[in-house]
Amino acid sequence: MAKETDILKMLSTAEANAGRLSNRALIIQPGAIGDCVLTLPVAEFIGKKFKIGTITMLGRSQYMLYLPTRSCIDSIRDLDSIDLHRLFIPSKDFELQDNDSLITAFAGFQHIFTFLGNPGSDFEHNLIFTANCSNAVEVTTLSPKPPSNYKNHIINFYIDTIVNSCSEYIKRKPSAASFAARKKIIKPLRSDAAAGRTILDSIGIKKNSKPAVIHPGSGGIKKCWNIENFYLLAEELLDAGESVVFLIGPAEQERFSRKIIDRLSLLAPVIFEFSLSRTFQLLSCCGCFIGNDSGIAHIAGASGASTVVCFGPTDPAVYSPLGPKVKTFHFDDGDFSHPSGQAVEQISRAALKFLSS
Repeated sequence: MAKETDILKMLSTAEANAGRLSNRALIIQPGAIGDCVLTLPVAEFIGKKFKIGTITMLGRSQYMLYLPTRSCIDSIRDLDSIDLHRLFIPSKDFELQDNDSLITAFAGFQHIFTFLGNPGSDFEHNLIFTANCSNAVEVTTLSPKPPSNYKNHIINFYIDTIVNSCSEYIKRKPSAASFAARKKIIKPLRSDAAAGRTILDSIGIKKNSKPAVIHPGSGGIKKCWNIENFYLLAEELLDAGESVVFLIGPAEQERFSRKIIDRLSLLAPVIFEFSLSRTFQLLSCCGCFIGNDSGIAHIAGASGASTVVCFGPTDPAVYSPLGPKVKTFHFDDGDFSHPSGQAVEQISRAALKFLSS
């Protein structure tokens, strides 16, 4: 009898797992690096609450390539692989052909969550119509930005929208604080640490040293702490006996003058970011990351790296990176846009605390 019960339980579990795997979700995220990272806790919430088996993210592939195998995202697709522009035409003019590529693109998903388009828009209407041509799909549109007066973390805003829009939700929802307390949202692979160590070896960082990685840029120039402050910060960390590495992304490679790059190089090795996978590998070996409100800061926090972030015009209460070791500082314009010894001292103290732990 006990043996029969065990068999029935195994069959029931297998059936439940099969049902879960057949329940697929698509997240359309056209945003930049930080937007993709901030989507991950939302994807985890969706996976658990809707019993999703596989989650695909549709976005800019260069911002997502490192996510499968390291996060809750099972697969990615590039925005340019689908003729999404067709969904923006007026609904009255929208047409689909037999075996239309748009129908095929959305076939097999039971849930679609989109950060593209607005609720009630032609895009949303056309997406719902298209997705439901092959099978029943529930489409939820999420605004990429909260109202200007919103004061909670943006993750709360996203999840509140899902809870208020979907019938299959569970009323008790996680807070941003619970996400921040998690160990890691993006988990480094064993090979990441080895690859990151190879990068550090190639620029002369000592074998047992875990350097402070300073990223002085951001996609938005107004979100960048004054470059003089980063010079002063690097000097303080070096004087304290720490190793320092500068990480320069594509935006800074275009924006920074040769004079700035040369001055950074005189202080510490400079690594030019070529891919997010390589950047992730580097961050998996650092003792501390220090930077602006940027996509790289979100990757650092989510990977579990000790992370110190300088905020100016944006609000860390809303946009802070999530992770178990994230420390944010919100400076007024005087300490953010101009050289500030006081601000540098605060960041240095926080970084040294992480580096010594």
